[in-house]
Amino acid sequence: MKEILRENKEAVRDAGLALIDIGSQLAAGKIDEALGRLEASRQKYREWDELDGAVAKIESVIRERESMLAVQQVVGEMVGVILGAALRSRMG
Repeated sequence: MKEILRENKEAVRDAGLALIDIGSQLAAGKIDEALGRLEASRQKYREWDELDGAVAKIESVIRERESMLAVQQVVGEMVGVILGAALRSRMG
């Protein structure tokens, strides 16, 4: 995690400053202003939402492939057992 933060230090710095700004508004009891600044941050980094969505889709595809590979492996093992049993019965 530390390495990721270091690699993205400018974005981390911007996020930290935004958190300080929103937090100071909340600490001052200015809830509406804090929510407004939160929404402004969301608009500023809207592409992050799109990237998060893309990452979620990719992770879903990877999980589906991993599941498919696991099923293929089990079916392959079952076929091997069945063929082995059939060959043994013919040989013995």
